[in-house]
Amino acid sequence: MYALNYEANTYLAVTLSPGSTYFQDPATLAAVHPSISHVGQVGPLQDVQLMSVPKRDWDGVKEEVLQSLMGSGGIGRVDIQVAQQRAKRGGDEL
Repeated sequence: MYALNYEANTYLAVTLSPGSTYFQDPATLAAVHPSISHVGQVGPLQDVQLMSVPKRDWDGVKEEVLQSLMGSGGIGRVDIQVAQQRAKRGGDEL
């Protein structure tokens, strides 16, 4: 498990297309753009990889990063992740 720091990074969930060459070595997705780092697989989903871009760079490279990922082939979609506060369950809800 990895710790995510949404204050320092923007996270991207990259969904691989069936038959993508990135299945063999998902970390090579980071080579698509110099601002991208590979964080890891999203849970048990082998076709979804989590990537990060430093927040300090994000505004200046957002479009370039998204175009680079989508244009690299073997990628079905890219979703920008947003941190959300989880709600605690109260004792009465169970």
